Amino acid sequence: MSINRKPLLLEKWDFIVLLGESGGGKGTLVGNIKHYWLENLYSASMGDIFRKKAQEDPAIKSLTEQGVLVDDSITCGIFREFALSHTPGLIDGFPRNRAQVLDLIKFIKDNNWRVLVVDIQCRIEKIIERLLARKRADDSLSIVYKRHKDHNELHPTVMAEVATRPDLFDVITLDGNLGAEITFSNFLLGVLRLVDMLYFYDMTDINTSFAVRGDETTINPAINRWICGFLKSIQRKLDEAQEGRA
Repeated sequence: MSINRKPLLLEKWDFIVLLGESGGGKGTLVGNIKHYWLENLYSASMGDIFRKKAQEDPAIKSLTEQGVLVDDSITCGIFREFALSHTPGLIDGFPRNRAQVLDLIKFIKDNNWRVLVVDIQCRIEKIIERLLARKRADDSLSIVYKRHKDHNELHPTVMAEVATRPDLFDVITLDGNLGAEITFSNFLLGVLRLVDMLYFYDMTDINTSFAVRGDETTINPAINRWICGFLKSIQRKLDEAQEGRA
């Protein structure tokens, strides 16, 4: 049974799952979501959770250092615990294989949720460039290639299961090779495509502005602020309507 939770994101989603390889731009996208749009969104990275647990559990430490996936039952349990206590929320790096996505589907059905899946795709050359730049202990080339091989083998099975359940999932696919601001613009356009069209027919009291700041060299930050202003206005109207019905 689901617990009491905050209003849905745009009266549509209980949760966001962010998929893609380490170095593909997931963390940067989360940062932009919170900076531009959902400042108070609960978010976590499965990788960060495992690295924290590795400080206390030698078995998990050994797996993370080798780039090996942690046992599915442990992973799914961690997700369930986080999701039920942080709603709406976002998890980065789950599900990663067919067993995990099947568990996620059961969880969503049991709780009567709808989930937004964001799938970031990125070339291995760009991933290596980014990972080498951040200089983290578990980013050696051998581990990076192993994670890449695992992702290529397992990720298609995840997305295949997601595709069978349009009643539970909406999907946005992004090109992670692009700059962070452009990727975020594409994410926001994907969100707009999924927003109920009824909101577009009543935009007279939408309060958002378009302005390029003096220190900006591209138009994308202005686009991102403008779209997020629109999304925030919709959310405020939905939340106020829900409070009025309570």
